[in-house]
Amino acid sequence: MTQEMWADLHVHTNCSDGILNPETVVQNAKEAGLSAVGIVDHDTVQGIQPAETAGALYGIEVVPGVELSSQINGKEIHIIGYSFNPDCPKLTNYLELFCRERIKRAGKMIQNLNRIGVHLSMSEVEEKAKGNSIGRPHIAEVLMEKGYVETFQEAFQKFIGYHSEAYEDKYRISPEEAIRLIFECRGLSFLAHPSPMVHEELILNLIKSGLDGVEVVHPYVYPDRRKALEQIAREHHLLVSGGSDCHGGRDGIFTLGRWKIPFSMFEAIREAHEAKWKNR
Repeated sequence: MTQEMWADLHVHTNCSDGILNPETVVQNAKEAGLSAVGIVDHDTVQGIQPAETAGALYGIEVVPGVELSSQINGKEIHIIGYSFNPDCPKLTNYLELFCRERIKRAGKMIQNLNRIGVHLSMSEVEEKAKGNSIGRPHIAEVLMEKGYVETFQEAFQKFIGYHSEAYEDKYRISPEEAIRLIFECRGLSFLAHPSPMVHEELILNLIKSGLDGVEVVHPYVYPDRRKALEQIAREHHLLVSGGSDCHGGRDGIFTLGRWKIPFSMFEAIREAHEAKWKNR
């Protein structure tokens, strides 16, 4: 009897806001019994090459990806790109811009924290980032190290999460711009973890803009929502994908491999990518 193969196509590393480096993520994917893992760091592709190197070592297929932040009508929309050219100049230019904006955002949050008596510096946060794209988890690490909080969760809830005292919004493009950017880099675009607030009309508009697929397996996509998304996908010939959205923890609902898709679903994505770009 052939053993069933699985893929987790939504995983983050410490190149964005994950905890573990790309090599460890791939090693953990092997230990979790996965055959493929999608590295989709937020607005950076720095983790792809080291993950692919580790993938060759551990016999894990690494799917190059990126999760782009976008917004429309006040709603935050994440668009995942898969199997694009990571050296595409337009993508590189955008990611460089976003990196600069992340540094500005971190500086503002540090100023906000200092203003309310929580003292830390940009140099301390940069040390935690170790040359990677600066994010809120690096600020959380410093808050823990200095004794202001005990856990990452407390840091986000108390200081740097949405609607907290120090929070600053991040730079975003429109979802249509994100889809176009992925297309111009010869990739496939997927709507990430669409909540019920992302109504069908919006999804249909994104399809008109070139959306290729939708994420139907995710800790925040509950069974009824998954059925609705799968129905939309069938009716409009969208690809489907999914994964754990793991940021490095080994427990809780976001554990690597806990939310996964059959390898055949990943193969359909790969075949669709080959067909789309074969003669272009």
